[in-house]
Amino acid sequence: MQPISAFEAASFFESNANALYLDVRTVAEFALGHPKLRCMNIPVIFRYPANEEILDNEAFLLVVGHSLTEADALVVGSERNVRAHKACEILKSSGFSNIQLLKDGHLGWVTAGMPTSGDNRDGVSYATLLTGARRAKK
Repeated sequence: MQPISAFEAASFFESNANALYLDVRTVAEFALGHPKLRCMNIPVIFRYPANEEILDNEAFLLVVGHSLTEADALVVGSERNVRAHKACEILKSSGFSNIQLLKDGHLGWVTAGMPTSGDNRDGVSYATLLTGARRAKK
């Protein structure tokens, strides 16, 4: 997968009204700011605050499956993209094919001077996405 730059991602969103930025950083990182695009936060891992232990998000695919379709055009990013690579592999193995990786992740976006947002409303924040997925599962 060839990563796309922040400028290429912005252009992609201008020409694809249904494109979605999937931010796979932690909830705390996302709350500090994310690319100002049509966006969702679904963390691929969590960091346990007491000891910084890293735990896989076992609900990642549950939330993805409830919130997205395999046909969605996705740009995936994390802070520097280690987690985004992991998320892309999970998504590909689950049938998603229209996936692009944001080059250098959120840091690349910010470094390029692109706009950010603190929007964390329903349908964007992980808490609301997870709640919806769990309710639908019942």
